[in-house]
Amino acid sequence: MKQTLLIAALLFITYLSSAQIEITKPIEEFAANKNTIVTNEKGVKYAYADWAKLMATGNYKLNPLIHDSDSTSFILVRRNEKAEDAKFAKLPKPVETKFFKTGAVFRFKDMIDMSGEQITAESLKGKIVVLNFWFIACPPCRYEMPELNTLVENYKKNKDVIFIAISLDKLADVKKFLTVIPFKFHVVGQSMPLFYLYGVDECPASLVIDRTGIIKFHSQGYGDGATPYWIKKTIAEIQTQN
Repeated sequence: MKQTLLIAALLFITYLSSAQIEITKPIEEFAANKNTIVTNEKGVKYAYADWAKLMATGNYKLNPLIHDSDSTSFILVRRNEKAEDAKFAKLPKPVETKFFKTGAVFRFKDMIDMSGEQITAESLKGKIVVLNFWFIACPPCRYEMPELNTLVENYKKNKDVIFIAISLDKLADVKKFLTVIPFKFHVVGQSMPLFYLYGVDECPASLVIDRTGIIKFHSQGYGDGATPYWIKKTIAEIQTQN
């Protein structure tokens, strides 16, 4: 299976029909649950109560064995940001998208997030903006969310860095999903017109846009989990240049 999920045909059909992606299973099943196989790095299996308790501390994360499709098996690892940054710094930069270009101007549109907050193109001027395009049934989109949430936490006191996640899914489905798997970005639901406008046909796709509206980083796919590191790195580079 490709690292990213091709949705071009779906985009075309659903845009013309004004429909949205249909969820074919209970949204609760998109999250890790009692049926999920969780082991340590040596392959020793955890009981559900044990790994769930460790995850609740916020000091651990689940790495999927299969990145590009729904994985039923995960490795529980203790968080170590410094070690992970050192690892990702040695890896190739994530694959760039086909639909954005580094150095190009990104044209923002007015949006409304799931809390009802208006995000206008005018309000984003002079800000560093992180964008993420995703949809619920995209496994790699879900797998990178915990690390993207950590990024939001790292910058929560910095009002100059804005995180926006643009989803294909119906508002009702997104609302329910966020109760199962929290996503700390400003989440904008039912956004097929934005996908169509920007030509996004594969997810997940991430961008970092500087204060002048220039695209400084863009990637598609899970990228072995490296995308959040590169987003953080790009934000730091922008901050040192201004």
